[in-house]
Amino acid sequence: MNKLYFGDNLTIMREMEDGFIDLIATDPPFNSGRNYNAFFTESKAQSKAFTDIWQWDTVAQDAREDITQRAKASDTYKALDTCLKGYDLVLQNAVSGNKGAMRAYLAFMGPRLAEMHRLLRDTGSIYLHCDPTASHYLKGIMDAIWDQKNRKKNEHFRNEIVWHYFKPHSSKRTYPKNYDNLLYYVNDADTNYRFNFDAILVEYDQKAIDRYDKVDSDGRRYKIYKSKDGTTRKSYMKTGKPENVFHIPFIQGNAKENLGYPTQKPLALYERIIETSSNPGDLVMDPFCGCGTTIDAAHTLNRHWIGIDLTVISLDPIGYRMYDRHGLLPHKDFDIDGYPTNMQEVHKLVRDEKKYHDFSNWAVTRVGLKPTANVGDGGKDGVGHFMLWEPDSDTETERRIIAEVKTGKPTIAQVRAFCHTLTEQNAVAGIFITLEKVTNGMRQLAADMGTFEHAESGKRYPKLQFWQIEDAYFENPGSIKEIIKLPRNWIRPRKKSERHYDDKQMGLFTEKETEVQQ
Repeated sequence: MNKLYFGDNLTIMREMEDGFIDLIATDPPFNSGRNYNAFFTESKAQSKAFTDIWQWDTVAQDAREDITQRAKASDTYKALDTCLKGYDLVLQNAVSGNKGAMRAYLAFMGPRLAEMHRLLRDTGSIYLHCDPTASHYLKGIMDAIWDQKNRKKNEHFRNEIVWHYFKPHSSKRTYPKNYDNLLYYVNDADTNYRFNFDAILVEYDQKAIDRYDKVDSDGRRYKIYKSKDGTTRKSYMKTGKPENVFHIPFIQGNAKENLGYPTQKPLALYERIIETSSNPGDLVMDPFCGCGTTIDAAHTLNRHWIGIDLTVISLDPIGYRMYDRHGLLPHKDFDIDGYPTNMQEVHKLVRDEKKYHDFSNWAVTRVGLKPTANVGDGGKDGVGHFMLWEPDSDTETERRIIAEVKTGKPTIAQVRAFCHTLTEQNAVAGIFITLEKVTNGMRQLAADMGTFEHAESGKRYPKLQFWQIEDAYFENPGSIKEIIKLPRNWIRPRKKSERHYDDKQMGLFTEKETEVQQ
């Protein structure tokens, strides 16, 4: 069961059966107040997923009302509702400012934690990645949910783990902010939960090693203790020391592991978690899987996995990463739900009002562009850039490409409006994406728009182009390069992940690589 889901993790988790996940290791939004949308240039179509800024609005109010209604039939939601009402008092029922933002954030996280608790096996564990901004609030919620039937003590909470890393610190008015928290809970407070002690052992530093200054015939280091009565005994150095502070470097900009994803976490961090609290063959889930660090770590350690993320922008990096690292192909080696694989699923997305914009976002990313905030407004649904030589100045500049997506029967007026947007946006080219056929009149408009020259290659390309999505695309996604005619560097090269495979995987990878090339 290796599967990626595209959509709201709350909706998706509520459709899953009880108690089948062995480990949840996840890195949700932190309520940090940081805006990560700069990563997507002009893309704010799914800004909630990449803006860690919260507001007490109708969405938050509706979430709280839903929790209250569910509390009437569920002990878990009753415990959650009670906890959040207590926080309302602590936060003075604020509807604005930092306190209002925290109430909104907790209304978002609360039901998701309730569903994660339901999905875990009795022997399951969860690691919730957070930072000091909200970790104490989240711990209160988790205590309420996990210990809802135990009023005397919180026995399901096992540890708070500190991930310590180095970050430059310039302020002389505060301590550096160089750690995150991971809250570790188990469903069974007895001894049945997974815990592989050897996985938490870290190497001794050189000073500790030097104290064990002798080596026996088996190569084990030891030191001699001498007691007061003159007797001696050997003390062997253990294989490592247990720590709940993980000293793992933050991913720097020039690191090989860095994929350019705004909230990416180190693979080593999640490998340690997964190795400690699961066994090979177990099922690991990350409901906020982002660029797929948990998924990658799980597969590396021979676990099955489920990943959920809200944005199509996340699923593409995961797909590339799993192919680069493990030779896995989507829809063959793992499933994707909510991400169209044929025209039937395309039409299903279009009919679903809640997912209509998801289709537009998916469509523009197929042609290498990024979704914009202007979905469905007659302007542009996607934007991208490529390098173009300016013949007059002999300099290299970035030029813009835009896209518009239409799911109904396209009209000549819509194409004219898109031509106007091309001029208004100073775009060098535009892609008009449809599900229906383009008429001869529309193609004449494209011819009237003319071409632009890519001086580096000396080739000319149409300023206005059409892509009608058909079954042929799903049979051969590479065919898009034959339909859309643009300079070869119109899609910026992505950074590839380093490969990971054993001998068996290497043979499979070679076969699949040949298959992809064909």
